Amino acid sequence: MQQYLQLFLNSVQKKGKHLDKCFVVAFTSALPEEGVSYVAQSFGVELARRIGKRTLIADARRLTSLNILQYESVGRYCFPTDVPNLWNLPADEETNNEAADEETDDDFRLQPYGDSNLKISLANLQTLRFAFDYVLLDCPALGVSDEATFFAPETDGVMVVVEADRTKREQIQNTQRAIETANGNLLGFILNKRNYIVPNWLYKRL
Repeated sequence: MQQYLQLFLNSVQKKGKHLDKCFVVAFTSALPEEGVSYVAQSFGVELARRIGKRTLIADARRLTSLNILQYESVGRYCFPTDVPNLWNLPADEETNNEAADEETDDDFRLQPYGDSNLKISLANLQTLRFAFDYVLLDCPALGVSDEATFFAPETDGVMVVVEADRTKREQIQNTQRAIETANGNLLGFILNKRNYIVPNWLYKRL
């Protein structure tokens, strides 16, 4: 995982020189349960610790059901974690009641704007760009949802998580084509859940 993280950080720092605002990366996979959330969280923790800037891990699906079109609304849904500089926008419907004390329910009711919830999610993402330095989008697998391809052209890059000994080559290639067809910038693949077999000669010494 460390080598993938270092490559990711190098890409972030290189791109960051040309960006005035937030750097957004989407994480997805070909199949469900390949460890996308785990990888996104791991990267978020290390990114916040090493770079020391405001970092958010956001559930991509949740962005379609929120109204955070105003900057002041961010604190209602994004929670600070135990890691300095790291926030989380979870998949469940938690809200920060303290941040909402002075707000009315009408302020957060979804308004009829655009053709779909996906357009609302893009507007929400735009607000998050102003609130954070880095946003990591935890997207569902492309095999069950199209959030990743929808967000892909609106991000600075996409990372694809591949579960070792499970995901087939054809599925990986289909995922790559889907992202590229959507005009997304594929940053790379992350091999997850890899088993390191201990040789018999070494096992006998343990």
